[in-house]
Amino acid sequence: MLRLALRTLRYRIGGFTASFIALFMGAAIVMACGGLMETGIRDDVPPQRLAAAPLVVAGDPANLERAPVDAALAAKAAAVAGVAEVVPDVAFPVLLPGGAEATGHTWSGARLAPYAVEQGRAPQGPGEVVVGANSGIGPGGTVALRIDSRDVDYRVVGVAGAPVEAQVVFFADDEARRLYAKPGKVDLIGVLLEPGATADGVRAGLTAAVSGRDVAVLAGDERGLAEFSDTGGGGEAVITLSAVFGGLAIMVALFVVAGTLGLSVQQRHREMALLRAIGTTPGQLRRLVLGETAFVAVLATALGWPLSGRLGAWLLTRLSDAGVAPQAMAYRQGWVPVVAGVGISLLSALVAAFVAGRGAAVTRPTEALMAAGLQTRWFSVPRLVFALLCLGGGTALSVITAVVMSGPVAASTAGPTAMLWAAGIALLSPAAARVLIAVLRWPVRALSGLSGYLAVLNTGARRVRVASAITPVMLATGLATALLYLQTTQASAATDAFAESLRADAVVTGAAGGVPLEVVDEVRALPGVEAASAVVDSEAYFPDHEDGDDEITVLGVTPSGVTRTMDVDVTAGSLDDLRGDSVALPTGWAEDLGAAVGDPIRMKLGDGAVVDLEVVAVHTGSFDAALLPAELVAAHTTGGRATQVLVKGPESALAPLTGRHPDLEVAGREEALAAGGGGEQTGAWVNYLLVGMILAYTVISLVNTLVIATGERRREFALQRLIGATHGQILRMVGVESVVISLGGIILGAIVSLVTLVPFAIALNGTFWPQGPIGIYLVVVGSATGLTLLSTVLSTAYVLRTPPVEAAAAPA
Repeated sequence: MLRLALRTLRYRIGGFTASFIALFMGAAIVMACGGLMETGIRDDVPPQRLAAAPLVVAGDPANLERAPVDAALAAKAAAVAGVAEVVPDVAFPVLLPGGAEATGHTWSGARLAPYAVEQGRAPQGPGEVVVGANSGIGPGGTVALRIDSRDVDYRVVGVAGAPVEAQVVFFADDEARRLYAKPGKVDLIGVLLEPGATADGVRAGLTAAVSGRDVAVLAGDERGLAEFSDTGGGGEAVITLSAVFGGLAIMVALFVVAGTLGLSVQQRHREMALLRAIGTTPGQLRRLVLGETAFVAVLATALGWPLSGRLGAWLLTRLSDAGVAPQAMAYRQGWVPVVAGVGISLLSALVAAFVAGRGAAVTRPTEALMAAGLQTRWFSVPRLVFALLCLGGGTALSVITAVVMSGPVAASTAGPTAMLWAAGIALLSPAAARVLIAVLRWPVRALSGLSGYLAVLNTGARRVRVASAITPVMLATGLATALLYLQTTQASAATDAFAESLRADAVVTGAAGGVPLEVVDEVRALPGVEAASAVVDSEAYFPDHEDGDDEITVLGVTPSGVTRTMDVDVTAGSLDDLRGDSVALPTGWAEDLGAAVGDPIRMKLGDGAVVDLEVVAVHTGSFDAALLPAELVAAHTTGGRATQVLVKGPESALAPLTGRHPDLEVAGREEALAAGGGGEQTGAWVNYLLVGMILAYTVISLVNTLVIATGERRREFALQRLIGATHGQILRMVGVESVVISLGGIILGAIVSLVTLVPFAIALNGTFWPQGPIGIYLVVVGSATGLTLLSTVLSTAYVLRTPPVEAAAAPA
């Protein structure tokens, strides 16, 4: 039967092509999602500036903030067997002329890349620097560098080759350590090995030499975590996105492949009926269909593999550009996601082929010959069971979302709700199509005359195949509407919450590593300024608590200005006492920890340091964060600066500040609110990207389905033309049929989106309607309708090019 299957493919080019495209795209998307998940799990960040150092001693990358390294560890590292030399290096923000951000380093640290002087010489004194070749600055002149909010003139004595894209400035070693401003500390220690020594062999001895310190010895791609300190744990977001997107892609791929293969097999019922009539057994027919499908699936997945790597790398780049994934993260796609993608694609194809061929295989020959021209049977007990399970699960999740969940976390159940409802409705689409056609019959006939009358008769008689076209429209409109309005509703709620929490009139931010804490005093002294507070963002843990792994957001603030600039309502104690080693806990955390004002509490800050604090206040407000003195939090962050300064007072009062500090930027309240939604806008952009890919794949299925279904009606159109129907009348008839298909899919899609969005809106903000512009829905349904109409009319026009006598005489 396999040989016969391969021979029959030559005469089924249309169905072969449609099935190949569906399987090819599905396999590529699933494997790309698998590659993204592996990328997030590995969290590989290949080193760039540290590429020449086989080993690096740096602050523990497991910490949320990177702490500096004790410079005395360099001597201990140098004494380890196999170590040829150690190279301590520092890193601090530098602003180049024109506002370009760079990082300052010791000239000795240039060996870790390695950099080499291409023009000029190395820096030898405190007033000399070497710049990277990608800075656009030539040697011999003087350049004003902004360091720690001060402009300092340096003479450019050399230009070094730039093996990495990042902007760097090299200073003489003593000058760089002075500017680093952390006596006795360095950023990291690069380790160069003796000839013949290996990184694995030296690493154990080096780890023992620095044991007892909160540092780590890094090798391989781990070294990138020391170079790019903000990438640690960045893979978690990639894992989450790839899991959600991959699950959605698998579900859509299953229905796309099943629909395309099912329609392709349905076209051959007459052929299969004849084979049954001449003695072919049901098992032989199933093997015939499975053999054809297996050949197409293997070819499609094999060709989809190379594309999947490029697609996954492209998606990671887009996620990095949006700030969701670290820029330095490397895409990794091993054999596991490839095998998983191939297995899922092949399994879905073979299951779809088995189900599609089962009806013709088990039907008796005489019944098969009578029913071959028009499929009416679709019901089966397994199909009903799976549909009820999906609908039951979707209903349960809808109730859980509305009743149990609250806040943004409700999105975790809302997404699966849409998938389950879409799956259940797709399985019952022939029954739904019958109801929809009955409902739409009278309006369509009343508005479109004879063409509508014929269209209604055709869709009613061919409702099983019409359901195959309605399903991708339902998937496209239902999933797109649900996922996009989930994002807009969540973004709207986040924007409202941020607006409620921000009491400041202006926000000060810095271009080079944040805002120095002393700027708060400068701002407070300006005429017209009522209050000012630094904000230092970080994360922390409570190591003595039973849930010690639970993170709490930590904000370093200025006690005198925090209540005037942020939504903080103190319920116990006073924020005036927030000085030294003290903390103000949010009400929920205070109750959970059993802590009251005056109690001691231990907290592990972002850099791994454990501090003993006194609870001086308990507060409530629009955010759930622990408040600490800004100086305390800044001392345990990577940059040591404030993220921003909140100001109560007119924006115009801050004009003298920007005159003294050109690297600082001032935003008014409206501008700050818009910028505060940046994270939500990024999430929306990523959601649009992923939904767009799913829609593109669904559109391929829709076009495939409609083109195949139209090609099948070649003889029907020929007979209509022979009895006097014109091209225009036939095109108008199929146009009305397309409208019926579109309306059916849009109605079913609306059900999917409503049972998803209404519970989510209730859980998020207590309303019964999602937030977002109506234009999104109009674009979604308009695009689905336009594609349906265009695909059907164009394929019909192509079919009508064949003379009616030839088309009527052609085999079915």
